Amino acid sequence: MMKIKNIELLGLLALVVLCIASGNRAIAQDIKKIGITRDTSYAHTPGIVAASDSLGMTADSLGVQADSIPAVTYSKKELKRMYRDSVWAYKDSVLRNTPRILHTYVFDDTTKYKRMFLWNADTWFNKPVSISPDTTFHDWFSEQPHQKYDAGATWLGVSGSAMLYNNWFLRPQMKEFPFFEYYLPYSYTPETLPFYNTKTPYTELAYWGTLFANKKMEESNIRFLHTQNFTPSFNVNFLYQRYGSAGMLESERTDNRTLAITGNYLGKRYVAQGGYLFNRIKRDENGGISDPSMVLDTLVDAKIIPITLKDANNTLKRNTFFLTHSYGIPFKFLQKADTLEVNDDKELGDGTMAYIGHSFDASIYSKKYNDNISATDSIARAFYHNKFYINPTTSADSMRVFKLENRFFINMQPWAKDAIISTISGGIGHQYLNLYGFRQQFFLEGNSNEKQNNMYMYFGAGGKFRRYFSWDGIGVFNFSGYYQNDFSIDGKVKFSSYPKGMRQGMHLTGKLHISQQRPNYFFNNIYTNHYVWNNNFEKTTQTRIEGKIEIPDWKMEAFVGYAMLKNNTYFDSLSIIRQNPESMSILTAYLKKDFKLWKFHFDNKILFQVSSDEDVVPLPELALDLRYYFQFWLVKDVLNVQMGANAIYTSDYYAQGYSPALGVFYNQKTEKIGNTPYIDAFINMQWKRASIFVKYLNAAQGWPDSDYFSAFRYIRSQKILKLGIHWPFYVK
Repeated sequence: MMKIKNIELLGLLALVVLCIASGNRAIAQDIKKIGITRDTSYAHTPGIVAASDSLGMTADSLGVQADSIPAVTYSKKELKRMYRDSVWAYKDSVLRNTPRILHTYVFDDTTKYKRMFLWNADTWFNKPVSISPDTTFHDWFSEQPHQKYDAGATWLGVSGSAMLYNNWFLRPQMKEFPFFEYYLPYSYTPETLPFYNTKTPYTELAYWGTLFANKKMEESNIRFLHTQNFTPSFNVNFLYQRYGSAGMLESERTDNRTLAITGNYLGKRYVAQGGYLFNRIKRDENGGISDPSMVLDTLVDAKIIPITLKDANNTLKRNTFFLTHSYGIPFKFLQKADTLEVNDDKELGDGTMAYIGHSFDASIYSKKYNDNISATDSIARAFYHNKFYINPTTSADSMRVFKLENRFFINMQPWAKDAIISTISGGIGHQYLNLYGFRQQFFLEGNSNEKQNNMYMYFGAGGKFRRYFSWDGIGVFNFSGYYQNDFSIDGKVKFSSYPKGMRQGMHLTGKLHISQQRPNYFFNNIYTNHYVWNNNFEKTTQTRIEGKIEIPDWKMEAFVGYAMLKNNTYFDSLSIIRQNPESMSILTAYLKKDFKLWKFHFDNKILFQVSSDEDVVPLPELALDLRYYFQFWLVKDVLNVQMGANAIYTSDYYAQGYSPALGVFYNQKTEKIGNTPYIDAFINMQWKRASIFVKYLNAAQGWPDSDYFSAFRYIRSQKILKLGIHWPFYVK
């Protein structure tokens, strides 16, 4: 019997691999057919093979057998498996040794060669804006948005509840469904959602909460993020986060959840970002404390403090599908012959280009409010000023908006992407809105929806000079529909310099915003169980001028903003929408500066604001967020520790109240709150990649008094222990 040596078997397998690699499928298939039976009359000796094909041809015909050693024959199934394994081994070896390089015109080399970089999508012209990721225990020490991005807020004191930033210039707006504005700090929009490109898979796990608290008061916030690139250009991202708590008071359980499944593609010519965004808020509403003296004059368990509403709740939902994509077309016929030899990246990035694109947004927003107020509950009935327009004891109000919006645009690059005039752009958009809100005539006519078709055009331009100067602007004009003749103009200019010793440079940014806009449909028309109005408000006008200077090496950021408003809307002390016909102004100054003295650190956020009409826009004159701590290495290069205190303070002012039925903040002149620091003692640690903190919330409770209200008749947490951990995982 013919025999084979180990080295000869390896040679045979190598021949198979070479046949596959060279594309000679005919030879590979012939070799694959060898050996369809297993001769059990011979003892199996590892590495010794004899084979025959279906025609009786043996492997000796290839000259690979010897005579002295008994052989083992393999079945067709076994040889097929060997063949498949050899193919996979080849593919794996090629993929592992092939550089995975991102080729795209969108980002420059300093960005796209990073292990991971992030950006926000631009739904107007698909020009991504780079952002910096949160990575350390400095970034993740504050999980609540009003501490992470601002110096405090007016909010309901429960994680995930409605919130108004103290800094008026940071307050987000949602024109189509304004009831969602107060929850946007916890969630995202297609414009604020981060997109990723990463060389290796990246995962974040995070938990912040009162793990050891009584279940009736437990707070639990979680975050899970996973993102990875399947190719250098194609990335998929999954994000889930939840803010929520049982609350300090009775009937204020809050559950605020966000789910985002997104993808992006950064190609040589085609660039796209899109996905699905879901947000749901479920909240038990108590209307706040009915007797503030129970907080100010006594020290009792928050769960026994009397509340205003005993059986009320809100549910808000948002579902959004979105996509923004564009395709780049180089104008080769305008280039000189000698420039056509350059590679595609340079050709697309630096030459004359046109980018044709499309943006799509399909969203459904809804709000449902329910309550049961008995005829004998005088406190709850007085809270709604004894207004019951539909049912004397039960409310079941709902509002809903469906939005379908499409934009088509062209972005021209006349010379190069780093020219003083690098882009000239234009587009046209159509927005379809289908709105539902109960109307009195529905009793006789049946339910119907308000339908709006809004058409607009927009134009933009921008440019830059190396890394020292950049500018851009956009103007939008509505020419038909509910928002006919509305317009907005936004401009931005940025100067950068890099003095010696400042690796990250100095950056001065200026912004201008001018707009005229018709108030939202629901601000003009509402019919609920507790509130009814039918308005025809004038268009609101707004002019904003902003300036900001950033010096990262000095850990300093300063901001100044000035706004002129006219015909702006607000909710009065009865929670009824009003319009201010007079002009008014808002001045805001903000400073963030971190100092270091040996191992002592002093991180400061200082906000100063002046409103010319506090009856329309009440703002705290002074708001502080001060974090002072001692930082040291407990285990060198492994465990870094901060020990200190974090104090939040606002000067006293008529902070706004909250109407659960409408889900909005309203102005009040009954009580001032503030002028009392809210202090957390903490230990904050960076253990390798993980950020961990332990906080003792409201450590100075009762000093100098017990005014720890977060909004009119809503309180922050009492003394309680809180734990947080943020742990990123990635492959180096």
